[in-house]
Amino acid sequence: MDLPDNIDNACAGLDDGERVRLAEAADSLLDARGVVIRTSEWLRGRFHGMGRRFAEIGPHLFGDDWQARYQMLVEGALRNAYRVGTLGLDTASGRWPRRRLSKLVAAATGGAGGFLGAPGMAADLPVTTCLIMRSIAQIARSHGEDLASADTRQACIEVFAFGGPEIDDEDIDIAYWTMRGSLNHASISLLIRQVAARFGIMLSQKYLMQAVPLIGAAAGSTLNYVFMDYYQRMARVHFTLRELERRHDPAAVRACFDMLVRSTRSRRARLRVRHLQSDAVMLEHEPAGDGGRRWTGRRSRGHSTPAT
Repeated sequence: MDLPDNIDNACAGLDDGERVRLAEAADSLLDARGVVIRTSEWLRGRFHGMGRRFAEIGPHLFGDDWQARYQMLVEGALRNAYRVGTLGLDTASGRWPRRRLSKLVAAATGGAGGFLGAPGMAADLPVTTCLIMRSIAQIARSHGEDLASADTRQACIEVFAFGGPEIDDEDIDIAYWTMRGSLNHASISLLIRQVAARFGIMLSQKYLMQAVPLIGAAAGSTLNYVFMDYYQRMARVHFTLRELERRHDPAAVRACFDMLVRSTRSRRARLRVRHLQSDAVMLEHEPAGDGGRRWTGRRSRGHSTPAT
């Protein structure tokens, strides 16, 4: 991976391998939200009317306090997820997690839950949460975390709070550090309540779209796969940073990571501009069907706008 030229100033004290790992974490952070948001928006466009009707009948299905009941359901799933999700895992092992298998299993369970429509939500939510938690715990373990540690348990639960549909791409790194700081000294009960509120927002999109039986199976399967990918990416960011913070000054690790995020974001912006410019040139010179030059809607020197 290519590293920015000024990395020596911001990342002094970190060796080349650690710098590459931080650069990969910066890539993961900037990629994570885009996948889940684009997929959610695409599915929302396909099932917009159905999702809206389900939201309207929600109080009839769950009672007037259905939002409070949903919050309690999410909190309960998070409270049990670590204990159930880590069953059978070695507490300390360098074994690399099987992320693709986890995504496929999550997709299968999401499809099964969506097949049942709204009644399947109560069963699907704890299962999906446990599967995501298990994958997060495997990633944590591969970064040197001890799964028997209460600190590791808290760090795994924190991953569910990072990011969300309301966070702009330009602010995702700031949101990460802000959320991490706000959860740093929270008790486990307060942590679960705060995380459940954010995780519940992410899941609510999924359940609105998989509320219709049969059709919702496609949405449930797709979104479970995408959500698993999203939280795996955020877990890799979180536990890469935690691993390096155990070896170096945390402030120095953050300074290096923030610089790499800014550099990656700037490089991607330049590439987007180049691609747009290249596409514009190709469109301007693309031949029309009659052998002439196709008009692209832009006036150029020596050419007038064609008559309509």
